[in-house]
Amino acid sequence: MKRLYLLRHAKTESHSPDGDHERQLTERGRADAALMGREVAARGYLPELVLSSTARRTLQTLEILLPFLAPQPESRLEPGLYLAPARTLLQRAGTIGGSTDSALFIGHNPGMEDLAIQLAGDSDLGVRAAEKFPTACFAAFESDAATWTAAARGAWRPLVILRPSELRP
Repeated sequence: MKRLYLLRHAKTESHSPDGDHERQLTERGRADAALMGREVAARGYLPELVLSSTARRTLQTLEILLPFLAPQPESRLEPGLYLAPARTLLQRAGTIGGSTDSALFIGHNPGMEDLAIQLAGDSDLGVRAAEKFPTACFAAFESDAATWTAAARGAWRPLVILRPSELRP
């Protein structure tokens, strides 16, 4: 069985003089990343592997999230995930291999939202993903496949979609 988690980076400044790749998290983004970290850990969605885009905002989201994940997952920064479309993300999932059973992607829209919609299909969670997949949104999916290659080609069960606005007090 494989579990795939998707996390869109947290809220960022609208622009950076150094370009889109260098945009940083806002205070709300930092708070939402921590909120999501606590909630994801409390619900037991603990990845063995984290694959993150190299954009500053995804790195900052990862940095805030990691202390909540125990045991600490292996983390890899992958330039190919920067603004990656859903197809690229799913292809990358299919190459994970090894004994890893759970992986988290930290990335960007529209790729993250599109992949969440694709994996959730016409389920209630698919409808929710299509309605809105905001910054710091988390989605979890499960596959009965024995390998990541088979999982990437097969059906997934949506487990949850968590939005920070629904978790804030």
